[in-house]
Parts: sequence; structure tokens; C-alpha cells
Amino acid sequence: MKIAQLFPKKTKIICTIGPASQSPEVLESMILKGMNIARINFAHGDFDGHRQVIANIRAAAQAVGRRVAIFGDLPGPKMRIGMIANEPIFLERGQSFILQTEKIIGDQQRVSMSFKELSSVVEPGDSIFLNDGYIHLRVDEVKKSEVHCRVKVGGELRSRKGINLPDVDLGISAFTERDKRFLQFAAEQRLDGVSQSFVECAEDIKAVRAAAMSFNYDPFIIAKIERSRALNNLKSILESVDGIMVARGDLGVEIPIERIAKTQKRIISEANMLGVPVITATHMLESMIDNQRPTRAEATDVANAILDGTDCVMLSGETAIGQYPEEAVSVMARIAQETESDAGSMGVADLLQVRQARGEITKEDLISFNIFQSAQTLKPAIVFVPSASGATALRVTRFRLPQWIVAVSLNEKTCQKLQFAYGVYPEFVTSNPLSWPHYAQSWLYQHELESDLVLVIEGAGTVKAGDTTRVDIIDLA
Repeated sequence: MKIAQLFPKKTKIICTIGPASQSPEVLESMILKGMNIARINFAHGDFDGHRQVIANIRAAAQAVGRRVAIFGDLPGPKMRIGMIANEPIFLERGQSFILQTEKIIGDQQRVSMSFKELSSVVEPGDSIFLNDGYIHLRVDEVKKSEVHCRVKVGGELRSRKGINLPDVDLGISAFTERDKRFLQFAAEQRLDGVSQSFVECAEDIKAVRAAAMSFNYDPFIIAKIERSRALNNLKSILESVDGIMVARGDLGVEIPIERIAKTQKRIISEANMLGVPVITATHMLESMIDNQRPTRAEATDVANAILDGTDCVMLSGETAIGQYPEEAVSVMARIAQETESDAGSMGVADLLQVRQARGEITKEDLISFNIFQSAQTLKPAIVFVPSASGATALRVTRFRLPQWIVAVSLNEKTCQKLQFAYGVYPEFVTSNPLSWPHYAQSWLYQHELESDLVLVIEGAGTVKAGDTTRVDIIDLA
């Protein structure tokens, strides 16, 4: 089958699996329409339910003959208010309102909250946001277990809504004991990756990795950037993770809304430079929860994320609880395919040229830069990258080549992790190809590609990690 039929777009699509999409029939359809990665949200459901969903995803992928990666989303220290009597209540601008750590049934004057340390981490003048940022409180006074606030922006409030504390040091790790139980379940289920919510620093990721090692588990670890404090530590976070997510829901509350677009561009750009796969998430096709077509603004948002250099775009409620999960995947795939036809991310190439002129370029970056320049000049049909760890494929795909990068690997785990990378087609093999010209010719024939030229990025004919030193131009004519 032609590779264009197998995967008509290079941007990877992540779908959150929920009640609307967990049946084998819907999963098979979503995979065929463009789903590459499934997300299991551990904030909802139980282990028995997750276990069945994971089995359904794997069975659906096998049934349609497509590779699908699965990752679990660790919820982190999500802070929520408690139950409210006679809800909803409406908070008026200027009224007083109390948040307390002692458990009560809330009313118009006060509510309880799950974060017991609240009174010890906030002080007068701090801002507190409720209900995805729609309600804004200003701290007036802190009294033992009570935080007395003034409503700056009012609105409707219901039980269990979230709380955001921008620029406040919570004094706790993003990786909680509850997350550790979810991580152990992910290890038992052999999930390909996990994402950690509310990351603030590299130490949060190191805690996840250390816990994973204790379970003899090596997942693809994704840092969700949704706290303002994480932006100050972005470089060290990027250096500690396997992937990163621009989680615009909570991030859009933590920083001023007018900064979201440029912050998204900055995160994507810095991730691209380091060869770290990046996911853009939240509200991408939100209106498709209830409608068969997205808004024009949503379609533009998806396209702009791809033009910015994102590797993956993610659907949340659209596929988890929406009425049209299959249509949402199909629409996102069509937007990606159309956008990629005109995309050409040169930002990384430009920056590497500057570094090369200064003599600051690393050996690994120089190799990937030369591969990019060779592909630009020779226009091969395919770039084959033998991959033990996948590192070279990730460095090459930063340049957004028009060609597919076929990452040939003896390691099935590497193939699954490369599902998160733009334009990379992981190909598992059980033994090293004895002849790359023969392998390339066979692969092109199998995928109905007519071309006489391919590139093979190899290290003396092996797929050994760290041994990639040569660009072979193979003329099959």
C-alpha cells in the first residue's frame, strides 16, 4: 500500500479515549481516519475500565494493521473546590468569599478545597482563579485554615471546579503519591508513555523517571507545561524529558490570555531546536464536541500549530465525550494534510547555520544539518534512518522535510516512541538489512513509490546507537 494512503499526513494526531470512543468499532474507524496515539486520562475512571480500554485500543490497531502508541496522563496535584449546596451559586464582583481547608458543604459565602496547604502558600494580594479562570479572586487575609478573598471577576460556580494559583510556589512536587499508583499501573500495562501534569521544574520529571525505574519501566515521559513557573525552567525541563505538551487549558489561566500565542510559539521553537517532540493540546476543535464542523478559528488554530512546528495535535473532549469523535479525527487529519503541503519549517536550519558560522554547532547537529541539506538538494523519495534509540530520526525531522523519514529499528519500543515525532514512519525489523540498496528497493516497491534515489543514514551498515556517521546516497536506477 502507498505510504500516502497509510498516512496521508505527517503530523501525529493524539485522541483522548473516553465513553464516546472506547468501543472497538469506533477505535478502528478513528485509527483509519488518522489517530496515531491514544491518551488515557487517569483523572477519570478506574483501573478496570482503563484496562479494558487499553485492550480495545490494541485490538483495534491490530485489526486494521496500524501502529498506535498509548500514553497515560498522570493528573498531578489538581486542586479543586469541594461540594456546594443548592448549586450553581453566582459570585458577584466585590463580594467577600472564603476558601477553607476544613471540609464543609459550600454556599454563597465559602467553600472548602482539596489543597490543605493553601493558607501557608498564599498571602494578601495573590490572585486565585476558579472554574478554568472565569472567576478571579484576590486574597485579602489569611487566617489559619481560611483564606479570605474579594471577588474581582464574578461568575457561576459549581462543585468540584478547579483552582489555579499563578506564580505561587505550591511547595509540593508535581508527581504525587496518587500519580505513583497510576505510573505502576502504566508499567503493568506496558503503556508506551506517560505525561506528567503541572510540571514546574526538571526535578518533577526526574521524580517520575526514578519511580518508573523502580518498576523496571522506561516510558516516553512527557512534561505538560501548564504552570507559569514552568516557563522559567523551560530549558532544563526540555533537557530532562522525552516529549513536551503545550497544555493550553490551565496555562491559559496561569498567564495572561494575550500571551498564549507567543508562549506556544516559544515552547514549540525551543523543543524543535533540541529535537524534543512537542504536543499542542486543549480546545483545538472544542466546538466539535457538539457539532459536526469546527469553527474557522479552530481550523486556523490547528493549522498554525503545525506551521509553528508542533509534532502532534491533540483532541480531548472532542473524542472522549463528544458526539462526533470519528469526524473530529477526520477533520483534524484533513487540516494537517492541507497545511503540510505548504509548510517548510526553516527555523531550526537558520539557527544551526548561525551556530555553524560561530563554530558552536555540535557533531550531532552537524550530521542532521548535512542530512537536511542533502535531502533539499537531491530530493530523494525516502530518507531511511536506522534507529536504535531514535535520536537521529528526531534530530532530522526537526527540519520538516517533504520526504518521510523511515526509521528502521530492531527495537519495538523505539518504534512506539517515534510515533510522537512528525514525519517519522517507524519500521520494525527482526534483523539488520544485509543490503540497504536491496532493502530500499523492496520497500519502495511495497509502498508503490517510483523513484531511483533514496538516502540512508547509517553507521558502517549497522543500527547501533551512537554510530550514525554516514549519509549514503543510493541510486537504484
